Amino acid sequence: MRPTPARLLRLRVTRLDAAADPAAGAGALLRHFTSVMPLWTEPEMTALAGGPAVVDPTEADAAADECLLLRLLAREEPGIVRGPLDRARQHWIGTAPHELAPARRPVPRREAFRAPGSDPGPPSTKPFHLGLYTSTARRDGPGMWRTYLDQGSSLHPRPWHTWELRADPAAEVLEIDGAAAWAAFVRRYPLAHDGSVFPDWRRAAGDFAGVHMTLRAIVATQGFGVRVGGGVAAVPYWDVESSLWLRWVFGEPGLVGVAGPDGE
Repeated sequence: MRPTPARLLRLRVTRLDAAADPAAGAGALLRHFTSVMPLWTEPEMTALAGGPAVVDPTEADAAADECLLLRLLAREEPGIVRGPLDRARQHWIGTAPHELAPARRPVPRREAFRAPGSDPGPPSTKPFHLGLYTSTARRDGPGMWRTYLDQGSSLHPRPWHTWELRADPAAEVLEIDGAAAWAAFVRRYPLAHDGSVFPDWRRAAGDFAGVHMTLRAIVATQGFGVRVGGGVAAVPYWDVESSLWLRWVFGEPGLVGVAGPDGE
């Protein structure tokens, strides 16, 4: 018998909790999270479930709340786990150009920012053709995007330039702190395409400067569809805590550090 989506979600929590040592610091816990979550993709969930894996938002959030790893992280970094976003600790990392992304740049610039609606890219739950992504720096170290890069990826060659971006305190940010919040977001800004419902980022940009995807939301939703009205929300795949900025609301960026070919 195939496992139900709810059972798969609880298996995910079990694997996350396998390294949930109360004595471990936030850095070690986030490294474990980053090593586990990218494995839980939509194709993997579909194969295990024997078809599209769709979860009930309330059940998904309840499963995420059972995650010991998240509870331990919330003691030190509550904003990363459930929000609200700390606007003064946002990091953007520019990596070296790659054959699949030759236009990469080492510095975040307003003139290079592409707002939703300026590019007719395909619908996506995590669009890479618009906006700008940041990840929250830990109080004692870098953010999760740097943690992800440290694990190694040929798609993101060094050098890595880490920049601090401070968002305008008045800029409104939508907090996605779970499956129910994700479902509400997609329901509020629906964009139907090919049998699924995606977020309409152009419409969302009319109300919010950014959207913050927290760890609790990633645990509850990654790899799973969520029912929204008469349809199913397209599967999100954010991997790490991130904010997608839909408008440029930053002051002058500050260089935090450069990781060259041989390390820092």
